[in-house]
Amino acid sequence: MRWYHSLSLRLLLLFWVLLFAVASSGYVLALWFSKPIEAEPVPEEVQASLAPLLSDVATFRSLTPGRLLAGDYRVAASLAPSGQERLQLDRTLALNHRDSLIRQLEAEVPEQFPLGNRVLLGPFQLEGYRILLTRPITPNEREEQVLTEKQTQRAQTLALMVGSLGIAILLGAWLVMPLRRLTQAMREIAKGSEFLDLRRLPKRNDELGELARALETTAHDLAVSRDAQRRLLSDVSHELRSPLARMQVALMLSQDNDTRAAQENHMAQLGRDLERLSTIIERILSLSRLENGLVKLQTEQVDTRALVDLLAKDLRYVDATQGKRVQIEAGGEWPVTESDPELLRLVIENLVRNALQYTDDSIEISCQVTASDYTMVIRDHGSGVPEDQLSQLFTPFYRADPSRNHKAGVGLGMALSLRAAAVLGGTVTARNHPDGGLEVSVNLPLIGA
Repeated sequence: MRWYHSLSLRLLLLFWVLLFAVASSGYVLALWFSKPIEAEPVPEEVQASLAPLLSDVATFRSLTPGRLLAGDYRVAASLAPSGQERLQLDRTLALNHRDSLIRQLEAEVPEQFPLGNRVLLGPFQLEGYRILLTRPITPNEREEQVLTEKQTQRAQTLALMVGSLGIAILLGAWLVMPLRRLTQAMREIAKGSEFLDLRRLPKRNDELGELARALETTAHDLAVSRDAQRRLLSDVSHELRSPLARMQVALMLSQDNDTRAAQENHMAQLGRDLERLSTIIERILSLSRLENGLVKLQTEQVDTRALVDLLAKDLRYVDATQGKRVQIEAGGEWPVTESDPELLRLVIENLVRNALQYTDDSIEISCQVTASDYTMVIRDHGSGVPEDQLSQLFTPFYRADPSRNHKAGVGLGMALSLRAAAVLGGTVTARNHPDGGLEVSVNLPLIGA
């Protein structure tokens, strides 16, 4: 994540922008609600009371800024028609109101308006001379100023409230709402959902976006883990059925036969199945760990032809008719390779049993060898599989039209074969044979040949 995608930096920038907006809106609203200072004509009674003092030219010329004229009236500024000192201003007033004094001296008629805590009057003219006067502000005028200031404060308070509401809305839309969405996503994960409703959050480049993407990954991983657990339980039940069935047959036959040779044969089969039962349980429980690279393969020299012959023998023991349907190509190339025998048998047995369930015709097992790998092919002579369903054959619990055969399993055999072959470093593919039936190929590396 780049520095400019940081949520902290964005929040800092957002607060700065919002504070600037609030301050600006307060200033604008204050100007909008406050009354502008407007000049008013000097009342006639005021002009009449000052006329005797301002009618003498000599007196008029002698009036300088700061001089008390009469009562509370004091000279604020004077302007002579000519000379170097033609403009004179009261120093105290000129510090803050110089422009206002000069502008008022140029007015055409006498006016008055507030100037701080005083009222400016003028200009008064006589033979080209001009003066401005000031007087203290009256209580009524002061009260009006206080009302104006209160109105301005109310406007600023209103701006602050509006701005604060805007900040709350923006933060809610930009920060609080995403946090609520993330909280809801956590509840969805707790309920077992794999797909979270995070809207556009995963596309964000800040910390919230990273958290949203992490939640998506977590939800997916948890769903995969749950599926793996369910699949493991199904695999166990699926794989244990075959040796258990043979054990039941062996026990029933041992009770029905009195000959010692027959009983020994049944007991031998029972012993082999018990051993296979233990091995299957161990291998299925470790298959998920093998897929994650947590357990090493238990490899040894495996004669693939001998392994397939033993598989066919076990099938004939349980069901002689069904076992006879398994035909092993005699002239094929059957290599001796380094592999895990139980895992390899698991791959072939599941594919063969799957073929037996979906056809009543013969099942052919053949093998082809190259310099680096070998391919075992299991082909049946049934009706095949629709082309649009071939890609789904290895999906767990998927069964291609199970209604056509009451012996169809739960749809785990081919999926388990695919996973086991992947652990052995190989692949499993399926296609419809040109002459009819389904053909499943197991391609595995040739090691130690």
